[in-house]
Amino acid sequence: MTRILSVAALLLAAVVTVPVAVALACTALAPAVLAPVLGGAADQATPLPATAGPPPGARPVGGRAAVLVWAAGHVGQPYRMGVAGPGAWDCSSFTQAAYAQVGVRMPRTAQQQRDWLAASHGTPISPGDEQPADLIFWDSYLGPATIGHVVLVDDPAHRRTVEAHNTRAGTGYFTYHPNHQRYEIWRPHLPGQTPPEDVRPGDQAVAAQRRAGVIR
Repeated sequence: MTRILSVAALLLAAVVTVPVAVALACTALAPAVLAPVLGGAADQATPLPATAGPPPGARPVGGRAAVLVWAAGHVGQPYRMGVAGPGAWDCSSFTQAAYAQVGVRMPRTAQQQRDWLAASHGTPISPGDEQPADLIFWDSYLGPATIGHVVLVDDPAHRRTVEAHNTRAGTGYFTYHPNHQRYEIWRPHLPGQTPPEDVRPGDQAVAAQRRAGVIR
């Protein structure tokens, strides 16, 4: 009888312990699995030390310098989907706030910002010609056909961004790569700036670059 009770006690302990252990393991894994989904895809950018500061290279002049000065001042703050500061950001609220420092009032989401720039508020830039403070848009958690992430170019010579990346990495400096289904670079027009005369407006210029294989 004693042996039967002992076996029953062991079985009961196993029934209780195993689900708890599984639940704890799933809880521990969940942030690592979900974090890359919220914001920039972690496998598409490499984090750099947030305290490293901008490396030597081409730096913006005039108003665009203020954009990157603001962004650098918010490195290290957390990423929160749908939050627009002042202590946390998502990718598009970060770029929106950065450009607000120089009087550029962009819409809220990454797709809206890209479309606004294409509607005569920005100039499309060919990959390799980007400059500090340009914006790069690419597909992310919304699928390959839709813009889902936006970053600020910090140092094009080192393919470096400053951005609100994702829930795991927060805001900081990262490296970028053009291996996306959607990948577009835009230079917002600053107040009082005259756009280049040889650039066709918005989506016409993008379509021409896509036909030439310059952008995807």
